[in-house]
Amino acid sequence: MSENDEIIRKRQRDRARIMALLLGLFVVLMFAITIAKMGINR
Repeated sequence: MSENDEIIRKRQRDRARIMALLLGLFVVLMFAITIAKMGINR
């Protein structure tokens, strides 16, 4: 049973890491798009 809990915890940790990475990429992408728009508008 504790082995199962460990597997579940590891999976949740991996998912959290992936979600954080995706969120970071999304923020960087939005930032890049905003900078690009500002550059075009000038």
